Amino acid sequence: MVEGTGLENRQRGNPFVGSNPTLSAISKRVLLSFVGAVLVATALGSIVQTQFNLAAISGLGVDISLGTRLATTLHDLGMFTPVFGTIVFATLLVALPLAALLARLMPALTGILFFAAGAVGIWVSFQLIDALLPMPTFIGATRSTVGTLTMMLAVGFATWVFARIALRPGR
Repeated sequence: MVEGTGLENRQRGNPFVGSNPTLSAISKRVLLSFVGAVLVATALGSIVQTQFNLAAISGLGVDISLGTRLATTLHDLGMFTPVFGTIVFATLLVALPLAALLARLMPALTGILFFAAGAVGIWVSFQLIDALLPMPTFIGATRSTVGTLTMMLAVGFATWVFARIALRPGR
């Protein structure tokens, strides 16, 4: 007969869980990481969008002070963020499960796969939006290759962080 004196049995709560995290703990971590990725990608993307727009205005010969840049950035974080956040949310809802599926097949490439899923996913979203909406370019920063790549970098970084937090074992 084996005596149940292990650490698992000394803790209160469900004695059958053991030291591994429960499904609900994993689900909470993934959900919070998803929300965090959406918020980080949205904030970074909004800041990038604002700075590219201000650079375009500055290119027309308008002098833009640091105070105006900061005020405009804060304004856009309040006004552009809901729009871009919706785009990022929809993008990550598709991109992250695809990245997770690929990461199961190629676990050594998990970080790269999640980064690429976010970056490529937002690029696809930009292409769809620009094709469906009447204006030539919905998001000003995506008028240039550098602007598009910078927006992709912002979302890719957020999905890489998601993978680092949500998929780490044991917690």
